[in-house]
Amino acid sequence: MVQGYQGTDLSNPMTMLACVKHYAAYGAAEGGRDYAAGDMSTLKLYNEYLPPYKAAVDAGVGSLMNSFNVVDYTPATANTHLLSQVLRKDWGFDGLIVTDYTSINEMVNHGIGDLQEVSARALRVGVDMDMVGEGFLTTLKKSLEEKKYRRIKLIRLADACFKPNTTLVCLMILINTLIRCVQKKIFSQQRCALLPGLRLQKTFVLLENKNSILPLKNKEVSRSLVRLQTAGGIC
Repeated sequence: MVQGYQGTDLSNPMTMLACVKHYAAYGAAEGGRDYAAGDMSTLKLYNEYLPPYKAAVDAGVGSLMNSFNVVDYTPATANTHLLSQVLRKDWGFDGLIVTDYTSINEMVNHGIGDLQEVSARALRVGVDMDMVGEGFLTTLKKSLEEKKYRRIKLIRLADACFKPNTTLVCLMILINTLIRCVQKKIFSQQRCALLPGLRLQKTFVLLENKNSILPLKNKEVSRSLVRLQTAGGIC
């Protein structure tokens, strides 16, 4: 299914970025409740629940969505073992991790902390995109400024912002939208030819060079951005 969606060239308008969900143990939540705990042994988790996700990663899936439920007393959205260890380190997944709909906010109800705290924890363990909840949008800048959230590191924030697959998603949406507009004769081909450049200029302005912060003087962050740019990101 992953190969069927993505094909061999994601720039082809007939393909799309596959997103595997919901990672992990979503079907094992107690009482059939989406946000409840999943109580299981490590053996059962590795033998029954994780193999399909591993197969999708091996097939080259570009994005993955985490689940609402709790695994080993920690919500999947901020689960260090599931996201940092298994997915990123053990399996080598370097694609986009997106939350389920407001799953960061739901962690507040699990007693993990307020929105600022749970947003910081989600980012730290590898989440790149906060779907709808706006925790990343409204709290991460404050966490950086306060410097009390050590789990918020500039290099991790840069990695999430410049994730190559984030760029691919934006480009595919733009390209496919323009193709449909031409097909439906909403825009002429001549007008559509001018739109991508204008849209990209407005969409990919991610930084302002305030106080002459650029070029970056932190060598660690600079190397990270160069690596991400080489991998296909936009700096």
